[in-house]
Order: sequence, then structure tokens, then C-alpha cells
Amino acid sequence: MFSLIVCTVDRFDQLERLFGSLARQTLKTFEIILVDQNEDGRLFDLVERFASSFPIHHLRSGRGLSHARNNGIAKASGTYVCFPDDDCWYEPVTLEIAARLFRENPALSIVTGRTLDADGKPSVSPTGDRSVEISRRTYLSCGNSNGIFVRREALSAIGGFDENLGVGSASPFQSGEEADLLLRFVGAGQKLMYFPELIVHHDQVVNVIGTQQIERARKYGRGFGALLRKHDFSLPYVTYRIARPAIGWLVARLRFNADEAAFKRAWLKGIVEGYKAWPGWNGADQSLRIES
Repeated sequence: MFSLIVCTVDRFDQLERLFGSLARQTLKTFEIILVDQNEDGRLFDLVERFASSFPIHHLRSGRGLSHARNNGIAKASGTYVCFPDDDCWYEPVTLEIAARLFRENPALSIVTGRTLDADGKPSVSPTGDRSVEISRRTYLSCGNSNGIFVRREALSAIGGFDENLGVGSASPFQSGEEADLLLRFVGAGQKLMYFPELIVHHDQVVNVIGTQQIERARKYGRGFGALLRKHDFSLPYVTYRIARPAIGWLVARLRFNADEAAFKRAWLKGIVEGYKAWPGWNGADQSLRIES
């Protein structure tokens, strides 16, 4: 059985779309762990409407995506655990394909897939069209959290998400939690694979750059910088990851593209801030909070 950990806040229509896609799954042995971070009861009617289609365990949780997912993991009973976003949706055969991949590859602790929009185009992060073993070299191109499927037994041994990383965390590091999970599995000697035939759908991320996107780039950059430091990546690799947005910033300035330059600069600055701050961070140390 699969346990689907769905963490949600401030959404309804997209969550209804996800539930509709789950009702159409060809594989029926799954449960939903709905981790509700809303302060009101907006989801009660939706849960009641779909309760006859599949088991739904409705939990309440405070803010923080990693914290909410860990609360959901604690309640999961399936052989496999996955983490669909509240604004994604599955193909009818998504769970059937995931089950087949685990069955055909018993040594794998994690399988990941690609995220595509309704037209079949990559929508969240770029991924390839060939199966790839996930490693410290490939982890960034092997999908994102909504396409991670993991054996619960292995997850119990390695641990859940680092609550100092991810959107809504009390720390300055507002990304990196899914990559951190993969890297911890790799570091523990577990086997992980990316399979392009395993598909989760998600609308295109809006690429219009504004003040909100620039602020988010800095916060997400901090998470990536912390990730690089936490997993002790080599100096050449860290330099490469810093050089990419630095070059992008310079190119955007030469093209007089002020918005793109600001975005690249924010991402660059965030990486450096996160990398410098991570070693001494703990949730109680307010001195390490980074001013916006």
C-alpha cells in the first residue's frame, strides 16, 4: 500500500483536482494522510466528499512544510510513502507504475519521476528522458519532492525531512529539504533511481519576475547554500554553483535587464548567506537569523 502525504495550506480547487485524479487511480491500495495547515475548516466538506473513494486521515499541523510532512510520515502505514503537492495531480497509472518499479527493482529504496504540465512539458524542474541512478552528481536533475516515492522501512531508518530546511521553516533556509533527503539516502549507501516513465503533473511555474519572486529567490538560495555546506560538497563544486548566478547577474546587467539581474543577484546572495550561516544554525539561536 502507498501512503500519500499531502500537506496543504490556502488551497482548495487544486487540492480537489488532486483528489479527483487519485479517485481515478488504477491501483486502489493507498491512503491519504492530509496534513492540514489551514486555521479554518475549509477542507471538511472536501474530505467528506472523497471519503468513500479512498481512506483519508485528516491531521492538523503548524506551519512549515518539512514539519508537516514529518507529522504525516508518523501516521503513515503503507509500504511506500510519497509526497504529492496540493497543487499537483497524478496520471491514472502513476501509483501502478511506481509499484511496478519497486517490484522490478527490489534493491531500490527510492524511485523518483518527472513533473510535467498538462501538455507534457517539464514544469517544475528539468529532468531527462533516460533512467539515471541518483548520486551526488545527479541529484538536482532527478525530479522534485512530488515525484519522490520511498520505502517506508528505509525512511524510518534514515529519518524524515530536516525541519531546518524548506518552505515555512523557522530558519532562514526556505528550500533544499527534498534534495537533502535524497543526499542523506545516498550518503547512507542506499540505492536510488530516477525513471522518466513515472509522471506527476504540475502546472507551469510562473516565470514573471517581480518583487515577490526576487525575495523568494534569496530565501530559496539560502536553503541551497545551507544544503551545500551540510553535505560537505567540494570547493570546486560550491564555486561552480556560486559562479552560475554570478555570471547570470553580470549578463543580465549587460543586457540592461534589471529584473533578471536583481533575481540572479538575490539567488547568488542567498547561496552565500546560507552557506556561511549553516554550520552554527539551530532553531533556538536567533543571532543567526539573516535580515532581509
